[in-house]
Amino acid sequence: MFIRLALTACLLAPALAGASIAAAQRTWESSPSAWRKLVIQLVDGGKPFSAVPFMKEFLTQNRAALDEELEQAFERLITHTGVRPFETLPASVLEQSRSPVIRYVLAKKHFRAGRWAQAQGELARVNANHPVYPFAIHLRAATHAMEGKTAEAERDFQDCVAFSRSRYNAESNPVKLRQLMFNRDSCLAGIARTAYGKGEHARADLLFLDIQKSSYIWPEILFEEAWSSYQLKNYNRTLGKLVSYKAPVFDFVFNPEIDVLRGLAYMRLCLYEDVNKTVEDFYGLWQEPAKNMRGFIVQHGRDYDYYYRLLTTFEKEKQAPDFLMQAMMLSTVKDPAWQEMKQALIDAVNEHNTLKGSVRGNFGQVLSRNVRTIVEDYQDLMGSYAQAQFREKYGALAQAFEDMSFIKLEVLSRRKQALYEETGKGGKRGDVKYIQRNEKQYFWDFNGEFWADELGDYVFALRSEC
Repeated sequence: MFIRLALTACLLAPALAGASIAAAQRTWESSPSAWRKLVIQLVDGGKPFSAVPFMKEFLTQNRAALDEELEQAFERLITHTGVRPFETLPASVLEQSRSPVIRYVLAKKHFRAGRWAQAQGELARVNANHPVYPFAIHLRAATHAMEGKTAEAERDFQDCVAFSRSRYNAESNPVKLRQLMFNRDSCLAGIARTAYGKGEHARADLLFLDIQKSSYIWPEILFEEAWSSYQLKNYNRTLGKLVSYKAPVFDFVFNPEIDVLRGLAYMRLCLYEDVNKTVEDFYGLWQEPAKNMRGFIVQHGRDYDYYYRLLTTFEKEKQAPDFLMQAMMLSTVKDPAWQEMKQALIDAVNEHNTLKGSVRGNFGQVLSRNVRTIVEDYQDLMGSYAQAQFREKYGALAQAFEDMSFIKLEVLSRRKQALYEETGKGGKRGDVKYIQRNEKQYFWDFNGEFWADELGDYVFALRSEC
């Protein structure tokens, strides 16, 4: 009986979708500006990208709050399209709507412009029962963190974790489940970062460990754990965490500060030969490619189409002119934001393909044009994002060169002052007695290979030569 009912539901779904599209066509033919009705019918018909321009027109022309039916359709729409297509609307248009989703979109615009108070004002208008609330409370926590209001930030990050978990338990849509998990983990990281910012490094060290290794954000969190260990003067654990980035599974991580922190940890242990090798290896690997990268960024400026084509070609061919370009592109295409936009683009293209032959006449042409507009918008967004990533990563590399220069000079100064003192240099270079651990950390031997369950848990056993 269950199998028969399930099969019947599967057979009915396409029919219902087809009926909704047919209804949308009749609506458009009788009243092309009936945007509210068109949006609901197209979303019901499984054509959310086709509905985006109609939804934008409705928001532009209507000041009233969305009614319940349209609000639900809008939520289902952005589950597929994301909120990015609506972020391009002017603030003056967004301010006219009382939709919680639009309030969140408007708050994001204020956040990017550094208008913390305005962002908080919009977020305060999002009801706690609304599905967007876990993301809204995350954004509000971020605004408090930017203002230096650590108590308020930590409170909101904790609420974000609680609401994300609650919504996750009540959700079945795989896209929303992934978004909520990412949001929860990001807020867990926010709690740890807040503790770190307050100087509570031991507490931050424990809080970072609450983020599972399976999390999308864990690779970047490992670096922040290393900084916590450094602040606790546990330099051996700092070095152990950083060595995990040498594992092939982390080949997409581009963070020049990893090498800077490695050099600083060695310097704190007065292992100057190791410091010099770290600095020399860094210059040998990045110096020449960095010169070429600067010219590349200047040459292509804001040519977003070029960047989009460059990275989509890279995803197919996996080839790059040099090691730095390879690292930057791999890091960008593995980023969750890029992956989210890419999936939306793929879904939009698929929707465009399903329109061919299934919706005929002028209405079919209108829907096809609607989706092509969204496809072009996402290509432009992806190109813009890639260009921003290249500039940001090059800036991080340039800063790392400055830091490495400082470390090199500091080593020369320390060596000159110490005159190569031999005090305390007897005995083994490393020993298990130099290892420190907390209640969430355990000890086992490193056998020289990288295992998935060991990543992030390595620790050096070097004796300080200071």
